Amino acid sequence: MTTTRSLSLALLLSLAACSSSNPTSVTSTPSDAGAPLPPADAGGGTRDAGGGADSGAPASPAAMGTPRSLLAAVSGKDGKVRVFGGLAPLGPQTSMEAYDRAANAWKEGGSGKTRRYGHAAGELASGDVLVIGGTSDGKTPLASVEVYEPSADRWSSAPDLPSPRLGLAAARGDGGKIYAIGGRDDAGAVTSTVYVYSPGASAWTAGPPMPTPRMSLQAVGLPDGRIVAIGGRDDATTPLTTVEVLDTKTGQWTTGKPLLTPRYWFGATAGEGGKVYVAGGIGGLVGSFVDDAEVMDASGAWTALPKLPEPRAWNALASTPDGRVYAIGGAFLPAAAGQPPPVAEVTALDPKASAWTP
Repeated sequence: MTTTRSLSLALLLSLAACSSSNPTSVTSTPSDAGAPLPPADAGGGTRDAGGGADSGAPASPAAMGTPRSLLAAVSGKDGKVRVFGGLAPLGPQTSMEAYDRAANAWKEGGSGKTRRYGHAAGELASGDVLVIGGTSDGKTPLASVEVYEPSADRWSSAPDLPSPRLGLAAARGDGGKIYAIGGRDDAGAVTSTVYVYSPGASAWTAGPPMPTPRMSLQAVGLPDGRIVAIGGRDDATTPLTTVEVLDTKTGQWTTGKPLLTPRYWFGATAGEGGKVYVAGGIGGLVGSFVDDAEVMDASGAWTALPKLPEPRAWNALASTPDGRVYAIGGAFLPAAAGQPPPVAEVTALDPKASAWTP
């Protein structure tokens, strides 16, 4: 069982491409990152989330049914959080799960056709979700795109990307269009390419290239139609603080105020009042997992938030209409030497509170 565990996690870590002698860092030394991913005993699951009963804090959010990292999440217009795909202990997933805040429960829905992780997802104005790109083997980027219809719990095919992408970001801009931004292409290059999908179209079109080529970034759409492209890494696997803003009405990019903490493979989401939240990821000067979280206000300035309960990376972030922000899945630093398995744990931040739930 040891061999299959090492292989599956090597595939995950081949995407992270981080290394350090620091004991709080994870070193990637995959010997065959392109090999098929067999069943593994990588563990995963949840930590004891506690309850916060003695502090008056809300109960901790329920864990996902499936541990997963390098997943994609959307904050649904119906108030539910949905996660798609990701790398689980048994390999890449096609499944999705939806979180109901009122019930504090996750429910698994229908599965797509393509196993993928390191992908992106963007919600259309209709509430349908495009699931875009990624990889199935830790090496080869995908061009395939699928659309999930929550109202019918149904999947269908959508037009492929013009070129395969891994570690890209996606967000909705003006006119309900979905923008697929950056990522790594099938030649191994980190790109600045932007592709645009109009609802009902038969193909993606080219959008205005991002000024800074990067992958493992996040993108968040704002109410005014702008898209904020955040962080990521360059060809040298350097964590970035770069923030660039696309006005999807004019097609012009501008430089935003930088993140406080450089990071890639992290989570980001829109919140109340046009705010943008980020948390987790791989960052700092040595490529270690980070527990830092921060928020961008309407002026574009970033402010530090309470730290996550512990460092995590390859996670997603999403929000619900009550203002809470959820850090979902990913992986924690291992307690001992080794490589971290995907987890199912979810922690939440009430912006009015001073800490994340355990």
